[in-house]
Amino acid sequence: MELDFEPVPSGTAPSVEFACSTQPEPAPEYEKILAHGIMQELAAADTDAPDARRGAPVSARVIVRALCWNYTETCEMVFIRLGALAVREALSCIEDDREPQLIETRVRLLF
Repeated sequence: MELDFEPVPSGTAPSVEFACSTQPEPAPEYEKILAHGIMQELAAADTDAPDARRGAPVSARVIVRALCWNYTETCEMVFIRLGALAVREALSCIEDDREPQLIETRVRLLF
């Protein structure tokens, strides 16, 4: 997944735009779930983990440049958390005045 973040003028609503083709095939349900995770984190409204709330809401235009998924390892929670992680990394880059870093994640499903 590759995302770009752009500031928007004060009073402008945050948005998520998909400027990519999802691989292996388009999966609009996962695009909506990713957008939900991004918007939830921008709004500082992580109701599932109140301790993880990072502060005041932020307005930004988020452009999804690349998105991949597969049938066996993809689920809604993964995309919600990836959206939140991407927002947190973008905000850390601004706060620390640094370039973005690759975020490596590992998701294990136990049966």
